[in-house]
Amino acid sequence: MTVSPTILSRRSLRGAVAKAAWPVIFTRTLVYLILVVIVVVEAFPLMWMIITSVKDSHEVFNTLLPTEIKWQNFPRVWFAMNFPVHLGNSFYVTSLSVALVVALATPAAYAFARYRFPGRELVFYAFIGAMMIPPQAILIPMFQFLKSLHMLNSLTGLALSYVGGGVAFAVFLMRTFFLSLPGELGDSARIDGCNDFQVFWHIYLPLARPGMATVVIIQSLYTWNEFMFSNTLITSPDKKTVQSAVFQAVGQYGTDYTALCSGLIIALVPVVLIYLALQRQFINGLTAGALKG
Repeated sequence: MTVSPTILSRRSLRGAVAKAAWPVIFTRTLVYLILVVIVVVEAFPLMWMIITSVKDSHEVFNTLLPTEIKWQNFPRVWFAMNFPVHLGNSFYVTSLSVALVVALATPAAYAFARYRFPGRELVFYAFIGAMMIPPQAILIPMFQFLKSLHMLNSLTGLALSYVGGGVAFAVFLMRTFFLSLPGELGDSARIDGCNDFQVFWHIYLPLARPGMATVVIIQSLYTWNEFMFSNTLITSPDKKTVQSAVFQAVGQYGTDYTALCSGLIIALVPVVLIYLALQRQFINGLTAGALKG
C-alpha cells in the first residue's frame, strides 16, 4: 500500500505547524502563570483585610477564615471612632483640594500647550521638578509655613498643603491632554470671532472633561488616603481625617486588627464610589492623554 505524496506533505505541514506552535503556547502559558501570581500577591492584602474585618479579635492570626462572621465590627467602629465627623473632615479637605487643583491646573496646562511665551519650557520643567521632590522632604517646611500663616491644625491649611504637589502633576497630565486635541478647532473659533478666553471656555474646556475627570480621581485618591501630612499638621482629635482616625486602632502595646480593618473598609467605600462614577471619563482621559505628548 502506497501513501500519496499529498497526504505526506499535509502530515509534514501539520507537524511543522505543531512544532512552531509549541513555543508560542509555552510562552503564553508562562505569561499567564506570572500574571496569576502577580494578581494573587497584589490581591492578598485586600482579601486579608476584608476577611479580618469580620473576624473575632481572637481569630485574627489563628484561623484563615472566621468561624462566625462578625458584622457588628462595622457599627462598633463607626460609633467608637466617631466616623461621621472624620468622614466629613476628609470630604471637606478632599473637595477643596480637588477643586483648587482642577481650577488652577486646567488653565495653566492649556497655556503651556497652546501658547508660546518667554520662559515657557523653564517654568514647565520647574513643575516637572516639583513632582520629583518626595513629600517627606517638605513636611517640616510645610509645618513651619502653615504655622507662620496661622493655618496649622486647620482643615483648610491641610487642603492647601495637598494643592502644591497636586497642581504639578495635574499640569503635566492636562498639558498632554490638550496637546492631543486638534489646534484647528481653536483656529476655526477665532475666525468666527471668538477671543482667546472664549476659545478656551467654549471649545477646549468641554473637550477636556475626560482629562479633568482623571485629575479628579487621582487627586481624590491621593488626598483621601494621605496619612503623613494629615497626622502631622492636624492635632485636634475632632479635626482628624478618616485615615488618621483609623490609626487610633494602633496602640502602643497592641493593635485591634478587626477595628483597623473595619475602619479601612469604611474609608475605602467613598473612593470606590468616586471611581465607579467617573471610570468611563477616567479611561477616556488616560487613552486620549497617551496619544500625544
